[in-house]
Amino acid sequence: MTTIYLDHNATAPLYPEVLEAMRPYLSNEFGNPSSLHQLGQRARKAVEEARAQMAAFIGADDPSEIVFTSGGTESDNLAIQGMWAVSQQKGKRVVSSNIEHAAVRQVLRQMAASHQIDLTLVPVEPDGIVRGEDVEKSITPDTILISIMTANNEIGTLQPIPEIAELCRRKNIPFHTDAVQAAGKMRIRVNEMGGDLLSLSGHKFGGPKGVGILYVRRGTRLMGMIHGGRQEKNWRGGTENVAGIVGMAKAADITRKNLGREIIRLKNLRDKFEHEILARIPDTHINGDTVKRLPNTSNIRFDDTDNTAMVMALDLAGISVSNGSACASGSPEPSHVLLALGLPQHQAHACIRFSLGSTTTEKDMDETLRILPRVVAKLREIKVPL
Repeated sequence: MTTIYLDHNATAPLYPEVLEAMRPYLSNEFGNPSSLHQLGQRARKAVEEARAQMAAFIGADDPSEIVFTSGGTESDNLAIQGMWAVSQQKGKRVVSSNIEHAAVRQVLRQMAASHQIDLTLVPVEPDGIVRGEDVEKSITPDTILISIMTANNEIGTLQPIPEIAELCRRKNIPFHTDAVQAAGKMRIRVNEMGGDLLSLSGHKFGGPKGVGILYVRRGTRLMGMIHGGRQEKNWRGGTENVAGIVGMAKAADITRKNLGREIIRLKNLRDKFEHEILARIPDTHINGDTVKRLPNTSNIRFDDTDNTAMVMALDLAGISVSNGSACASGSPEPSHVLLALGLPQHQAHACIRFSLGSTTTEKDMDETLRILPRVVAKLREIKVPL
C-alpha cells in the first residue's frame, strides 16, 4: 500500500539530489575541515561554499553570519542561552509567546524555574497570532531578549515579525525568531524581517536531519554553549557535519528555485481540500487565521472525535497525518497551541494537522477526501473516549 504523506511539518522527504550531493562526503571526501592537508581543505571549502549558499537562502549580507548547528533545537537554545549569558548585567526579563515550539518553550521554562530569567509569555488571539502592542506592553527596563516564532508548526499562523523586530530595534532589545517551520514554505529575507537571530533546520525543507543554522546578525554579541574546538567562530565547538551541511545547502538551493511555484501549488491544493472537507463533513472547523498562515498547513477540528484514534485509523488506511507537533507525539496532554487559542480540552483533542509538501499531489488529496469522511463517521459512531 502506497503511503500518502501529509506530515511535511514534522519532516520533509530528502531530495534525491541532496543525497547525491552528500555522498562524496560520506565516503572518499572524509576529511576534517580543520585539517591542513588537501583532504581537510577540500572539506573546508565545501563547508564555506555551503555557508554562502545558506546566506543566500535567507538573504544574509555576509556568510560569516551563518553558524552551523545540529538543528533547530540547538539553534534555538544557542540563541536564548547565548544571549542570556552576555546580558546578565542588564537584566533577566525574556519575552516570548505562549505558542512557541518546545525547542524554545522548554529551555525558557527551565531557565525560569532555576531563576536565571524572569519569563513573560505573550498570549495570542483566537486566530493564533500575537499582537505587536501586546509584545510592547510586556517589555520592562530589564528585558534582555524577545523570542517570537515566524510561523507556528501546528496551525501555520504567521506572526508579525517585521513589526516586532522594529519594536525591538527602537528599544535596543535583541530579537530572535524561530523560523524552522517557515523555511521552504515562505520567502525568508532576514533584512526585511529584521531582528538579530534566526533559527532554521535542514530537514524541514528536503535536507538531512541533524543539521541546521543559527543566523547571527553582524555585531550581535553571543556566547557559545558547546565548548571544544574553535569551530564556528567559537560559538559552536565540534567537528563540522560536512555531509549534512552540504546536503542542507543543496536542499536550500532546490527550495529557493522552486519556492514561488510551490507556494501557489500547495495553497491551491490545501484550499480545495479544506473547502471540500467543510462541505462534506459536518461539525468541522479550521483552527487559526485562514489567511495569515503557511500555504501548506491545515489544522482542522473534527468535533466528537479523538485525534489519536484518527491518526491511527488514517495510518491504517495509508495516510500519514499528525495530531500536533512531532516533538509532542505520544503525549496525552492536549496541544498547548490549541489551548492558547481558547479551545477547551475536549476540542483540542479533536484536531488533526494536515501539512503538504513537495511530494503531495492532487491525487493524494482526492484519495484523502475519499477516505477521511468514512473515518470521521466511524469514530463518531463508536464514540471513542476522550
